[in-house]
Amino acid sequence: MKDAYTLLGLKPGVSAKDVKRAFRRLAMQWHPDRNPDPAALEHFKSLRAAYERLLAHAEIGATAEEAAPTASTASEKPAASRGADRHQDLILSIEEAWLGCEKSVRVPQQSTCPTCEGSGTEKLAHTQLCKHCHGSGRIRVAGGLHRCETCGGRGYLTQRTCTICEGSGNVQTWRTLAVKIPPGLISGDELRVAGAGAPPSLPDGRSGDLRLRVRLAEHALYRLEGRDLRLSRPVSALRMLAGGDIEVPLPAGPLTLKVRAGTAEPRELRIEGAGFPAGRGQAAGALIVELQPVMPEAFNSHQQRLLAELDAELSGNASRHYPTLATWEAGWLASRPPERG
Repeated sequence: MKDAYTLLGLKPGVSAKDVKRAFRRLAMQWHPDRNPDPAALEHFKSLRAAYERLLAHAEIGATAEEAAPTASTASEKPAASRGADRHQDLILSIEEAWLGCEKSVRVPQQSTCPTCEGSGTEKLAHTQLCKHCHGSGRIRVAGGLHRCETCGGRGYLTQRTCTICEGSGNVQTWRTLAVKIPPGLISGDELRVAGAGAPPSLPDGRSGDLRLRVRLAEHALYRLEGRDLRLSRPVSALRMLAGGDIEVPLPAGPLTLKVRAGTAEPRELRIEGAGFPAGRGQAAGALIVELQPVMPEAFNSHQQRLLAELDAELSGNASRHYPTLATWEAGWLASRPPERG
């Protein structure tokens, strides 16, 4: 690793940007198309190998020299031979998380620049006057005139640093992975995709992993409280009075619930184990249904007669069926003064 830093004139701990800048500067000097020296080609290859090695280290933050393995780790690969893990958010709907699914996940990757084919330079359509030596091919320095390394002493340029990859020879592209999502994941869970992380810094290393942090999107109907699934359901007030069955929509299909006879007031049904499914050895949550009574409207004449008959029958024992009404009438109507003739 020391040789790589020395070749590029860098110190350990530099950033990826510094590595790219140093390589571009030296590539202009040692590229075989610009430098007629027979040794230029081999030196340029060494520079490029050093650049790729240091760039990988800079991208994963591994700037320290590789430590010699101890007796307990002699059979293991050095940590630097494994690429860094990538972390991304994975947004799922409650339906996708409940049932499990397959999601397409885009991850970045480094690919050879298609413009310069990895050389870091591109040919110019027309030759350009070298700005460093102003076309003379020589630069005045202490001790006299020396050949301009930028143009190789020609005074003009036939190529330049690639404007697409900025001389690095690589560009960022994207690849799409088909990731299988097991059922039962909730916000905060993490899914690991082995080998889909950053590439290794050494040829015999292995890529890091892709770690997907699950986030559940907000839903128009469902609300999660841990693994308890809560939803609000309008119910006929008459059904709440008389009792009966209702259906509740769930991602896996409708569930039939029994509503006990009672008052036509908001209440909750709680069914243990019918909520969000278990995941990774955890118990399924509860299903909590908030019942919201809805009064009937738009009666026809036949329905009005039926209601009047029912009301008359219930009013015959008002203290039982209408206790609040019976108390009010007993307090205010029974004691009213007689009407005047």
